[in-house]
Amino acid sequence: MRQRLDARRREAARRWDLSRGVVLLPSGLPVPIAGTDQAHEFHSHPEHSYLAGVANPGAVLAFDPREGWTLFAHVASEEERVWSGDSEALEGQSLRSGLERALPAEQLGRWLEAHRGEPVAILGNHDLRHRPGDYGVERWPALELEFDEALAERLSAAISEMRRTKDAGELDAMRRAAAASRAGHLAGMRVARAGMTERDLQIEIEVRFFRSGAARTAYGSIVGGGPNGAVLHFAPTSRVLGDGELVLVDAGAEVDGYASDVTRTYPVGGIFQGLHRDLYQLVLGVQEQAIAGVRPGVEYRDLHMSASQRLADGLVQLGILRGDPADLVERDVHALFFPHGLGHMLGLATHDAGGCLAGRTPSDRFGLRYLRADLPLEPGYVVTIEPGIYFIPAILTNPARRESCADAVNWELADRLLGLGGIRVEDDVLVTETGADVLTSSIPKSISAIEALRAEGLGQ
Repeated sequence: MRQRLDARRREAARRWDLSRGVVLLPSGLPVPIAGTDQAHEFHSHPEHSYLAGVANPGAVLAFDPREGWTLFAHVASEEERVWSGDSEALEGQSLRSGLERALPAEQLGRWLEAHRGEPVAILGNHDLRHRPGDYGVERWPALELEFDEALAERLSAAISEMRRTKDAGELDAMRRAAAASRAGHLAGMRVARAGMTERDLQIEIEVRFFRSGAARTAYGSIVGGGPNGAVLHFAPTSRVLGDGELVLVDAGAEVDGYASDVTRTYPVGGIFQGLHRDLYQLVLGVQEQAIAGVRPGVEYRDLHMSASQRLADGLVQLGILRGDPADLVERDVHALFFPHGLGHMLGLATHDAGGCLAGRTPSDRFGLRYLRADLPLEPGYVVTIEPGIYFIPAILTNPARRESCADAVNWELADRLLGLGGIRVEDDVLVTETGADVLTSSIPKSISAIEALRAEGLGQ
């Protein structure tokens, strides 16, 4: 691991090509919850974690092109040790990061004094600008430093490009995260039943994540039963799951800072029936075709557009849309039912950095507005592939959209389906030299495999 970190830092310094100035990458500070004596769960900024190899609050990784890298780490006070426990020893952080210079954060101000008048680029968490005292910097004005925003943007973009390609250590962590996610999703498919709440199901899934090696969930778990499945980032509630409904579960484990991101949709009653079955098979088929198209050099945007046309074609065949699928996609009619992108980059963040190639401008088209990846795929990239179909009241009851798509949507049928919710199938896909390696392939998603697990759990 230390060798990989050293290689990353050398490559970052090479890409930055600085002759003077300093770069600061703060990890971040705990964010207090107003009116309480608590703080939100700490999560180190990915740029800091990527280059430092440690992820402790109140730390700053500093770079000077003349002297190299220094880690300034927070040392717990007596009061902090009483209430929250001790901080990791400097020696341990030095060993894990591979950095010989690991100093107390209180020395950062003195170190910056030696760079008075030089340009400073702040990457990572920008709370260093607003809470310098918590990082050991008494006052910014006294240091007479020049914050170079343009430089910081250029350097951050270089790190984002580096983070796209995952090395062997990163892939190992992501495979372990996928394995923990598998345990949770299998548990969910077995225990889900009418009468339990969305929160109940969330707990059953997440406890398996943690028992299987996860340090945390990679993001707030999404568990939406029935109509709640149409809310893309739905937080589970005390709503009871009903027989005859679908439940959409988007949940992933995190291991060593690396995320897994998986969605499965299954019937609460155990069997996909009627239109639920047809819509699920459509989404699954589109997802499998998109994964089959993953290989080096393929534009992710093209995968999205192809998936969009296949979804439109399927919705025409099911009588929900009317017209030529290519024309429907050109008009963004499909986005009434598939409003998000095909997926995103994955790594130290769930929506990882580097998703848009430099020089490309995100589209404001309804059907492309939320496409989070627009670049040619390369070996070592990890992306999600997650098409879906949703019946979202906020979209489908919008008068302007109904008028513009009056000829293209079977509104009588669409209105009857407003309570159905949503269907999404999502996997984590590693781009290889020849194609795709689905890191989450062992999590069942075929109708037969899901129904078999559901029958096992329901005792049928």
